[in-house]
Amino acid sequence: MKRIPAVFLLLIAGACFGGESSPPNFVFVIVDDLGRQDLTVFGSSYYETPNMDRLAEEGMRFDNAYAAHPRCVPSRLGIMSGRYPARYGIPGFPDRKEGNHALPLSATTFAERLREAGYRTGYIGKWHLGKEGGDPGAQGFDTTIMAGAPGATPSFFLPYEKPRGKEEPVQWVSYTGGEPGEYLTDRLMQEAIDFIDREKTGPFLLVLAHYAVHTPIQAPEEISEAFRRKARVMELEERWDADIVRDGTGEVKTQQNHPVYAAMIERVDAGVGKLVDKLEQEGLSDNTVVILTSDHGGLSTRGLGNRRELATSNLPYRHGKGWLYDGGIRVPLMVKWPGRVAPGSVSKVQTTGTDHYASILELAGLPLQPEVHADSVSYVKALQGEEYVRPPMYWHSSLGRPQQTGDTRSSAVIDGQWKLIQWYSLDSEAIERVELFNIAEDPAERNDLSEVESQQRARLEAMLDTWKESVNARLGKFGKGGI
Repeated sequence: MKRIPAVFLLLIAGACFGGESSPPNFVFVIVDDLGRQDLTVFGSSYYETPNMDRLAEEGMRFDNAYAAHPRCVPSRLGIMSGRYPARYGIPGFPDRKEGNHALPLSATTFAERLREAGYRTGYIGKWHLGKEGGDPGAQGFDTTIMAGAPGATPSFFLPYEKPRGKEEPVQWVSYTGGEPGEYLTDRLMQEAIDFIDREKTGPFLLVLAHYAVHTPIQAPEEISEAFRRKARVMELEERWDADIVRDGTGEVKTQQNHPVYAAMIERVDAGVGKLVDKLEQEGLSDNTVVILTSDHGGLSTRGLGNRRELATSNLPYRHGKGWLYDGGIRVPLMVKWPGRVAPGSVSKVQTTGTDHYASILELAGLPLQPEVHADSVSYVKALQGEEYVRPPMYWHSSLGRPQQTGDTRSSAVIDGQWKLIQWYSLDSEAIERVELFNIAEDPAERNDLSEVESQQRARLEAMLDTWKESVNARLGKFGKGGI
């Protein structure tokens, strides 16, 4: 692709949101496995998220934000590439011609676009999109800190490489320093603050990708104990697994009552507060776009017979991580840019994870490149207060995890208020059943309208089938692991 001179791009960057002479900085926070309903601003009464709520109070909250996929790797691939993961055969069919990286080196990330425009770029935390040679440094980031191939840390307490109870260290990411007992979430936040210190003359892009609140569910004991006391005061179930019920092919958690998980959220939230404070202290807040989201819904389901620890409940949305029901793909999304985005504003516009790419380019005043970020629809108009209907959004979950999170292979489309899900046979590529929901009237997805709304069903099935063919959406076999 032809490279555009950085000086030219910096000059045109002033065109966005009122003609500022300097392009905005970006702080993009991705919290792992954080459910939409885990935030107070979205309805949680047990977890405490005053600083994430602050982003909503000082910026815009999106009420209908979705992830590009209900699992980590494909969702993050969608964020970084602006393309649906099914285009790359992820999950299930990695392109082994490029070093077996989930995110091919041939893909152009938004970090590469910004770096070409003169930005200093940094990635801190969970990467999970490539092995050696396919790390953030190969995808447009000047600075890479604690970002390796693994999808989870063996332990949230230093030494992070050596989980408790095992004699041999587990290969994770290179890290030296820190004090015994240091908590990983706090370490990542400090690294983010240090990055801002180094690059505050700007413009800069910082992606802070937390390993929290993914398993293992671990947090400082004094904070966990405070949430145990809170659960007793609220008369919640005292055991995290006392509220689990069966639903279809899996078991589902129905209460937010896990004190250690609540403490994990608290540490993430406290760090968000420190980041926002740092921007204000350095006089950077007014020219910095802060975006906070999650890669998919919270961990709330498990396969029948699986005794794995569950973290949270996504109710009223159905199920969670791994599923194409809304509990698995609805995510929190807040965007703050003082003076440009109205404080306390709420958007009903639907977005999906691929949309961050085009939005970041437009916010930076850079030209969009739809041939690169083919599935990315900018939400800048929504940030400016406009309400509109986004073009249809698509999902393809080519690998089921029935033993792990209870889900099976499926595809889905959302077009406005209508959502259709195709569920595949357990032992063939045949579509076994179809569900149709009016998610505006039935956000819990309990009233299947596929028989009574036959015209809508036929219309959406045709759309979904056409899309699957266009992206070569293939089906894999069930996997035992998790991505």
